[in-house]
Amino acid sequence: MRCFDRAKIYVKAGDGGNGVVAFRREKHVPFGGPSGGNGGNGGNIFIEADSAMNSLLPFRRNVHFRAGRGDHGQGKGRAGALGTDCVVKVPPGTVIREALGGQGLIGNGDILLELTTPGQRELLLPGGRGGRGNSSFKTGRNKAPQLAENGEEGAEMWAELELKLVADVGIVGVPNAGKSTLLSAISAARPVIANYPFTTLLPNLGVVPLSFEASMVVADLPGLLEGAHQGIGLGHEFLRHTERCSVLVHVVDGTSLQAVQEYEAVRLELELFNPSLAYKPFVVAYNKMDIPEAAEQWLTFKETLKSQGVDAFSMSAATKEGTMDVIIAAYHLLQSQKNMSFDGGSGEVGLGDGLEVGQVVKKMRDAPIEQFTVTCDKHTRTWQVDGAGLQRFTQMTNWEYFEAVRRFQHVLQASGVNQALRDQGVREGDTVVVGQMEFNWKDSDDIANLGDWKRGPRGSKVWPH
Repeated sequence: MRCFDRAKIYVKAGDGGNGVVAFRREKHVPFGGPSGGNGGNGGNIFIEADSAMNSLLPFRRNVHFRAGRGDHGQGKGRAGALGTDCVVKVPPGTVIREALGGQGLIGNGDILLELTTPGQRELLLPGGRGGRGNSSFKTGRNKAPQLAENGEEGAEMWAELELKLVADVGIVGVPNAGKSTLLSAISAARPVIANYPFTTLLPNLGVVPLSFEASMVVADLPGLLEGAHQGIGLGHEFLRHTERCSVLVHVVDGTSLQAVQEYEAVRLELELFNPSLAYKPFVVAYNKMDIPEAAEQWLTFKETLKSQGVDAFSMSAATKEGTMDVIIAAYHLLQSQKNMSFDGGSGEVGLGDGLEVGQVVKKMRDAPIEQFTVTCDKHTRTWQVDGAGLQRFTQMTNWEYFEAVRRFQHVLQASGVNQALRDQGVREGDTVVVGQMEFNWKDSDDIANLGDWKRGPRGSKVWPH
């Protein structure tokens, strides 16, 4: 069941291409300047609502989605090509959340995107920026820089997809009350119909035409049991689909000996699952009037609900008798709801109320290098310098070039990292970790106060000072 309306996928934006160090090599140009091009930006991760999809079953086996990497820069000032974007298609009504235990881009479990309209496309993760080539570092004092940047690594995360069907009207009730029969009677949908409980395990959608210009989408939802708000009978899997419906049609099994109690039980489950569902407009449809037992109990049921301020309709979904009255009543409630939303009344939470993780990632990338924290492990004498801007700068530094190392030393000095380490008591020979790089501290008044550099998890290349 979880494969239908829940899925967990891994998404990774493309890495940016590396910049390149190159110089002009032309006849009669003995002192050609730098000509290294910039790397291309990595591909983005987009989420798109596809009307051809009605479940999350395609994600049962297809879990990993990666955008293409940007090409590296080339000589003669040629920039690398952009990485290929990756578009993840989901059914309309899908909510994207950050998976628990992920990288924590904006907080575990937070809503990132909501896609409700077919064809709607939203940016989930932006691709990494391309590294600059040496032509970008040319200055009046350094006309032949031997310096280039690595491409920025693309953001990655595990995301949870949750499907909440987008329908105007939702049909609810106990199992085997006749919900699927009603949907087949009023629309062209052909759900599975049988005389046993839980025939419907997946919600079905149908379009109900009322006139040449008027129609509405109706969803037949699986049956509810007492305790559904606690997950009994896969209650959570079913109840979430009622949240996006504007109007509910409550189908009551007229042959039940406790029709009123079953009606009240379902209403209670809706309220316990989400209190806002208790305030949704609804229509009560007393079904199976073609059976004598149900016809005999109809007046008693009607009077009981009328005493509660609820008007009930009688119908027979099997013979289609009275079904049009139920649909017209639901349509009038739907129109009144739309008018309330238009006039500024309280309505459903729509697109744009969630956080845009793409903007959050871009904001993290633009974080100033001066914002950092310093922590120390007194037992191992290891200092950890953390900061989004500083970590990004470290990752994009190409340590193969001596000028890149010197540039990084200047950044540590200018951003205040060196002074912060001194103020907190760094000693000669202590290990300092910045991003994926670590080095042994060398106490010196000169700006180049770093000892032997070596890579962190990715290798052990050493640059002697």
